Amino acid sequence: MMISDLPDDLESEILSRVPTKSLAKLQTMGNTRLVVWDSSTGETRWIKPRTRFRNDDYYGLGYVNSKSSGHSFKILRSCYYRNDQKQWVAEFEIYEFGSDTWRVLDYFTHDYGVFSSGGPLKRNTYWVAGDKEMGMFMLYFDFTRERFGHFPLPFKSFNREDTASLSVVREEKLSVLHQKILEFSNEMKIWLTNKIDETIELSWSNFVLTVDYDKFNLPSVVNVASFLLDEENKVAVCSDIDVDDGNRTRVYVVGEDIYKQVYKDTTKASYFNCSTSCSIYW
Repeated sequence: MMISDLPDDLESEILSRVPTKSLAKLQTMGNTRLVVWDSSTGETRWIKPRTRFRNDDYYGLGYVNSKSSGHSFKILRSCYYRNDQKQWVAEFEIYEFGSDTWRVLDYFTHDYGVFSSGGPLKRNTYWVAGDKEMGMFMLYFDFTRERFGHFPLPFKSFNREDTASLSVVREEKLSVLHQKILEFSNEMKIWLTNKIDETIELSWSNFVLTVDYDKFNLPSVVNVASFLLDEENKVAVCSDIDVDDGNRTRVYVVGEDIYKQVYKDTTKASYFNCSTSCSIYW
């Protein structure tokens, strides 16, 4: 049985017992609905889309400030597909919590790809994206102006197959991870922004965590799927798939001189049907 098969009241009870410091969590349930859990109220909201979910849809959770009601939450849905002219088209929809409605925001043709899941911070959501001209860059969506923008990343990459992942640090900074996985490099680097305020200005700090996995004598190349950074101790909690052990998901703590596995799935999975999300909170 999947969690989405449970009655709404039972699932709400389960979600209410999950410890978290985040204001709200967003995830898809199959291809028919979204579930949003607000830890400040303990309430769960079920949201039905105007159309069925696709596996390659991207979602962002953000808010705008309202003098009368405080935070007013919104969900951005990004849908990418090829049109009849074989062009990549991006369609965007906004869900308003206050009115419980979806509306079409915009659509346009584009030639960039999105390489990471969204990282919500303050009133915006951030992704790692890239195109042929700029290479990889930081894409963000401002929920107040309902506009996209971008910032440069601390590294240059024009390889769409490189590994790039994004994570929020203590609800005030962003960190980005990069690996040149097709070069069979076992080096991973993580950079950290300075503190981000409501002005959206983003700059990169001098913090860099470099990990050479070769020194730990691991049997295969590590391809990190998601991570959380501990800035103070200069270590990261990473999640990936162990392709040499039945494609089991594993979670481990890693730093310049430390590697400690803390979890591994007990059952095998196919490479295309395994969990790689990291849901650990400091």
